[in-house]
Amino acid sequence: MISLRLSLAVISALRFWTIVHAAGCGEHQHQVDGRGCNKCPPGTHMKDYCTKKQQTVCRPCKEGFYSDQYNMFDRCKECRSCLYEYAEKCQNTTNANCSCHNGFLCSNNVCSECQENKCVKGEKPKKTEIALDAKMINYTYQCELLKEERPNLTSEPSPERHRDVVDYVPVILGIGFVLVSLTLLVFLSYACVKNLKKYRAHNYPKEVSINTSDSRLSKEESGSVLIMQDESKNNSIGPLCLEEVGLQFIQSVD
Repeated sequence: MISLRLSLAVISALRFWTIVHAAGCGEHQHQVDGRGCNKCPPGTHMKDYCTKKQQTVCRPCKEGFYSDQYNMFDRCKECRSCLYEYAEKCQNTTNANCSCHNGFLCSNNVCSECQENKCVKGEKPKKTEIALDAKMINYTYQCELLKEERPNLTSEPSPERHRDVVDYVPVILGIGFVLVSLTLLVFLSYACVKNLKKYRAHNYPKEVSINTSDSRLSKEESGSVLIMQDESKNNSIGPLCLEEVGLQFIQSVD
């Protein structure tokens, strides 16, 4: 009687454990014969199913094959072969990605074919997808103009930049005023000296021979003549210099 009860208890416990274990299969497990068997991770494939004594046995993918998800497959998937160029080479967890030569575009999502890029400078190809099935998608392209980014001319300068410009304005104006003043002073000095030399060269007082037989001047008359000549010479230098300087300044401005 005791043996019968013990046997029933063991059977009930095993059944309960089996139900709980089967219902408690994880995300990366698969139920096989009421058992939760582990799936093989990416980069591997299943070598042996799990049993009562051991879990699933997995094996790494061989070169040229890959698996990109948890699986219960007995082999890995073969890597894609590219006819033109490889954008990404095949790894044990990812398939290869293909691309076309420069100046060409992929005709489908696996880039098994290429077509010429007919867009010219200032245009870019706009891709349109056409689904053929769950795995294959074809591409068509249409050229469209690029949008030029123009600077925002209405944007105001930053306060820091504005303050810097304001600080430099008095300095720039002061330097400009000094340069203009020096230039004008040198120009006037040069013109005055030049005209003074010219005047002296043409109007230097010469000795005048006086015929004593024809005309005799008294000392007072002779002194008056010399004084009048000196005053005429002194009065003509100033106006002549200023007049010539003014004319040269007006001509330089014009």
